[in-house]
Amino acid sequence: MPTVESEAKVKTKVRFEELLKAHNDLIRERKKLKKKIGKSGEKISSQEKSVALKK
Repeated sequence: MPTVESEAKVKTKVRFEELLKAHNDLIRERKKLKKKIGKSGEKISSQEKSVALKK
């Protein structure tokens, strides 16, 4: 049985890895933001959070 992956499978795997990395980056940024807000004692509205997370 050949171990060669099809081109479509390779592209899908690469795209999945890109999406996973982007997701992990967003989670990491959200945690940093929560930690920063927690330390400063500021309150932030949900609208400001979504704007900050989109950057």
